[in-house]
Amino acid sequence: MRTFSFKRDKTSFMYIINKWCFFFIFLFPLKSIAQIGVSVGGTLNNAAGWAITDLNNRTTYDLPGNSYFVSLNYEFSSKNYRIAIVPEIGGALFKNEIIDLGTFINKTLRFQLNTHIYFLDFKGDCDCPTFSKKGNPLKKGLFLNVSPGVSYFANTVETRNANNTNITNITDNLIKPNIGAGLGYDIGVNENITITTFANAYYFSRLNWPGLISLLNNPSTGNKTANGVTNLSQIQAGITLRYHF
Repeated sequence: MRTFSFKRDKTSFMYIINKWCFFFIFLFPLKSIAQIGVSVGGTLNNAAGWAITDLNNRTTYDLPGNSYFVSLNYEFSSKNYRIAIVPEIGGALFKNEIIDLGTFINKTLRFQLNTHIYFLDFKGDCDCPTFSKKGNPLKKGLFLNVSPGVSYFANTVETRNANNTNITNITDNLIKPNIGAGLGYDIGVNENITITTFANAYYFSRLNWPGLISLLNNPSTGNKTANGVTNLSQIQAGITLRYHF
């Protein structure tokens, strides 16, 4: 089993999150509006370099495939303008078994620094949740999201011998930044609860999966090929339940 560990340095995933949290505490006053939210949804992944092609029959297996995600976020809203900073941490799991190759498992833990900009109602009419704001529902609910972030990937290839008596795991870990953008729409249920629907697109550059190539270089896997380095694009859609306090 091949694994890579990350020391507590300035490039580690948790170090980056801790620094951002420290930054938010001092950037936003306690009197600003705060909301905590839970998001769920699905992600369409496109990593062309990781797609496995069987050269004998031209069958293609897409990795990491599509997945579901869950995340927690905390919204800090400005009192004077309709702009909100929403740090978010979440995770996703994808698992796929390919005959004659093994089981491919992709685990992702991500941190996104979302900025919601209500461009149709930037000044707003009150320091209050969406439910209490006046005016056109579209104008007061629609927002642009700009979302840089960083993600931790754990990509595992799990193989078995012919008798199913021995399992071999090869895990490659990596941390990569991403950039994202999208649109969302707030629906105020009451003074305390807001439901948000959203769709975002994200882009990662040059993700490396050495274990995938190591597996395909084994003659026992047959005439299959893939590229261990790829760009990853994602389209993510979901819904958020947010509580205002």
